[in-house]
Amino acid sequence: MLARSVIFCAWLLGCQGADIFVSPTGGSTEIGSLESPFGSIQKAVDTAQPGDIIFLRGGTYVPSVNIQITKKGTSSARFTIRPYESEKAIIDGENMPGTPSAVGESLANTNRGIFHIQNAAYWQFFDLELKNGPYGIYNRDASNNHFERLVTHDNYETGFQLEGASSNNVVLYLDSYRNRDPRKNGESADGFACKEGSGTGNVLRGARLWDNVDDGLDLWQFGSPVTIEDTIAWGNGVNRWGFSPFEGDGNGFKLGGGSADKLVAGNHIVRNCIAFSNLKKGFIDNGNPGALTIERNTAWDNGDQGFVFKSSKSVLKNNIAAVNGGSSQVSIAGAATSSCNSWNIGGTWNNATFKSVDDPVVKGPRDTGGEIQGSNFLLPTSGTAIGATTL
Repeated sequence: MLARSVIFCAWLLGCQGADIFVSPTGGSTEIGSLESPFGSIQKAVDTAQPGDIIFLRGGTYVPSVNIQITKKGTSSARFTIRPYESEKAIIDGENMPGTPSAVGESLANTNRGIFHIQNAAYWQFFDLELKNGPYGIYNRDASNNHFERLVTHDNYETGFQLEGASSNNVVLYLDSYRNRDPRKNGESADGFACKEGSGTGNVLRGARLWDNVDDGLDLWQFGSPVTIEDTIAWGNGVNRWGFSPFEGDGNGFKLGGGSADKLVAGNHIVRNCIAFSNLKKGFIDNGNPGALTIERNTAWDNGDQGFVFKSSKSVLKNNIAAVNGGSSQVSIAGAATSSCNSWNIGGTWNNATFKSVDDPVVKGPRDTGGEIQGSNFLLPTSGTAIGATTL
């Protein structure tokens, strides 16, 4: 995709310390070596020092409480959690508190997330599958962390959430799907969210966010710029769980929000992203009064309008809206400006406009590096450099 030339090498640098091993079959008296692995991820976290790598042996971990991470590393000595070699590590949070909480109940902050990362810094997470937890990843007031090739699905709240004063976190190649929130009947479980904070420098790149009960992506009351690139959201907002009354929104990319007295201006950047087949809108500022940059995105076949920007000072350029529902393809008003978009160019924009409207490739396996496979999906037949591309 367009931003593939940007490589986050700096995240992978730093001095290496000890190797610590954990296994689903380990025990409480083991020493954390390859031959004698811990049985508890939390014990490995508590033991680790900056620069250490925690290797998870293959299998499914079923802790009864979430994993608390509060330590700080440094830019040259990061903590790392990853599977051992090519083994597959799954963490199933079904036995944790809040899975789910009853309708109308609150979920205590400390219980949020299979990994609850708070006041921590310089952690790296790679190639983990997180399911059935009270959130998948919950990163609060925690900065300079790196998350790559994670899968967060079927959690009882948002799959991956940044909150509070969380800065310089990088999330690459996330798959987050079928997350739901029975305690709120679908009001707030998203694929990826930044909520109620003001941290700077946060980046989401190359994510796929699908079939979540609320929105694919939600930047709710997050006042500092978040960069969203090369990300695809589809199928969000459908009541697959029989919630009644159903409270899900169903937007692909919701870029603000909050009550009238809590709206904050977040100057987010959304570039080379695709929203398709979501229940409601493709991209919406949702009351955000900031100045958003919305470049080369595509909204196709969503249930409502493709782009709705009526509250912000956004600049929309080189985007495509086609085959969406609603009374019109877009609603651009107020201080928002648009140029070189499909609705500015005019003409007919329908399925025949694109080289392909078949989505199996973008929904299929990722490539060996974790990126979404390239295809002709929603590329204009004209060859015009407009809209998003996976190539």
